[in-house]
Amino acid sequence: MKKITLLFLFGQFVIFILSFLSKEGMSLLSYINSSFYVGGLLLFVGGIIYIFRTGSFDFFNRSMRKVISFKHTKEDLESMRSPSEVFSKSPRVFFLTGIPIFIMMFIAMAFYYS
Repeated sequence: MKKITLLFLFGQFVIFILSFLSKEGMSLLSYINSSFYVGGLLLFVGGIIYIFRTGSFDFFNRSMRKVISFKHTKEDLESMRSPSEVFSKSPRVFFLTGIPIFIMMFIAMAFYYS
């Protein structure tokens, strides 16, 4: 939990730096835009890791290896690791950091549009 809190605070720091460096200056709209980018990137990375870890990409990868690699023998193709074995990182950290950033963005949007 401490790691997720630190990552969330680091994400907020990056959002404020991006908001400050934007052409609009430090405003609520630039905070909303920056938090969308940072939160969206975290959720996207978490989603990609989740897709690879569940093994839903393994069949496609195995099929493409068979089609593209003409010179390799069957033993070489079977000895290659599948993408679900390569990604050992859990997507939980990315999701638990990206979702609160999106919630903060929606709260800021509520203030902006009210």
